[in-house]
Amino acid sequence: MFIETLAKLLHDIPHLNFHFKTVDKSFDLDFEGPYVQSIFIFCALSLLLALLLLLIIIVTWICQCCRRKTNNVRSRRRVRNLSTVLFILSLICFILLGVGLFGNDHINKGVNSAIASLDDVNRNVKLAISQCDNLNSTQYSAVQHVDELVKLVDRKTKEIPDINQTAYKEVDTALTAVSDKVEEIKTQLEKIGKILVDVKFLDKAEVYGDRIEFERWILGATLLSIMFAVLFAGIIAFCRQSRKGAIVFSGLGLAIFILAWIIFSVVFPLSIAHADFCVSGNKFLSSKLNKEIIESLHFYKTCEYHPTHDNVPPNIPLAKLSTHLTSIQEAETHLENLLNSFFNQSVEIQNATRLIDGDVSQAFKNIGALESTLSCYAIREDVVSMHEGFCTAGILGAIILSLSLLLMGIVLFVLLVVVSKSWDLFIRLPSDYVEVGEDDPFYPRAQDSAIPADIYGTHVFNPRTRFTNSMDRTEPSTGTTTASGLPNGQHPSTPLLDTAWQRNNASAPNASVPGSISANHNPNSVLRTSAYATEDPYRYRGFQEQFDV
Repeated sequence: MFIETLAKLLHDIPHLNFHFKTVDKSFDLDFEGPYVQSIFIFCALSLLLALLLLLIIIVTWICQCCRRKTNNVRSRRRVRNLSTVLFILSLICFILLGVGLFGNDHINKGVNSAIASLDDVNRNVKLAISQCDNLNSTQYSAVQHVDELVKLVDRKTKEIPDINQTAYKEVDTALTAVSDKVEEIKTQLEKIGKILVDVKFLDKAEVYGDRIEFERWILGATLLSIMFAVLFAGIIAFCRQSRKGAIVFSGLGLAIFILAWIIFSVVFPLSIAHADFCVSGNKFLSSKLNKEIIESLHFYKTCEYHPTHDNVPPNIPLAKLSTHLTSIQEAETHLENLLNSFFNQSVEIQNATRLIDGDVSQAFKNIGALESTLSCYAIREDVVSMHEGFCTAGILGAIILSLSLLLMGIVLFVLLVVVSKSWDLFIRLPSDYVEVGEDDPFYPRAQDSAIPADIYGTHVFNPRTRFTNSMDRTEPSTGTTTASGLPNGQHPSTPLLDTAWQRNNASAPNASVPGSISANHNPNSVLRTSAYATEDPYRYRGFQEQFDV
């Protein structure tokens, strides 16, 4: 009932032709008719809405490109929030794409189920046509046997010199009745044949429907998968906060935005046409099928199972044909009794009547098989499945696919408008996204007292401890220089290494190194070889090699 209500809502949407006048909402495939014009109007309105949204996106992007950029001051929180918003919008598009794929698959399963049921109905109809052909063959054989019996009776009558005219008239009347009833069977069989042969449209609908649905499903799944891949690449770019990725996604996202609206402009009008066919498709079917077939299909939708074989549509005259065969059998039995009495149990007459009796028995078998093929329990499930697959599952899938494409088109519009903000915010700077007053990520301000003074390396002190409370804190000296002054009141112009070398020379005044300049030779010399004995021998090796004589 819920699906029927949705189909009725789609059917109740006003249909307008190219002159914007209301037209009949009954389904029709006349491409020059007003109904097809109304379907094209729905397609044009969808494309017009897409064009309006596309224009807004382009104007927004142009304004974003022309806007004055301020890249020197940016907030990490703002970039993170923008990345989160883009991720959420892309995730919503992912969900809608999944719903669209579900709707596309739902349509495919429903239509395939309807086509499979239609195939079973066509198979039963073809079997019924074959059984009708067998019944026609039996009827033709019975006509020939009746003609042979008539000729035999005429010949036998001429051989009798004194004929009982009363008995002869009874035989002639019975024989004429059997011949007429056999001829009437042919007329009724022709009527049944015309009804069954007219279902060739259903056979064509099965072939073309299967082909069209397969191509539609493949095309829909492929296009939605392409959109899925583009959105996946966009999510990666947003998570990495990549400017190049955001720009590339902007171009590809605009392409899938246009693609989504094009698909919607095709799916939505076809969904309306689908609903129109299921609600008011009798007018179209009456132009392709005869009235008896349409009434038979309605009979199979509502019939109840019965164990008898005569539970067939009333507009197919199988019950009348079966009754007629019963009357033929009774007339044939009466004729056989008259002939046996009139011709004194003639063997030739008995053989001829036996052939007619065999034809009648074979006709009963063919009628029983035909009734079994066209009975309610043989076709009802297929007709119900055909209706539910096409007009229930198919419409539900079409509505789901249309809504998902519409919502995804709107979300993609918002996403493409918002993504233009990332063109400026996702630019990498030397001091990227650092706010004034933010804590060190490794050593927050609450742990200042726990940070060693030389945590940043030898001779490089923690800036927080170096410039905080300078009156209360003193920096350790390395023995080479100090922040407050020089040791022993040495003049700043004195070389920095003299202090250490003089200290070492004081401990060893007569020390010297063979082959080198004496320490006492020049008191102002920058090379003091006597210091090598007590300090690291490799510390001033470069200087020694430079000044070694």
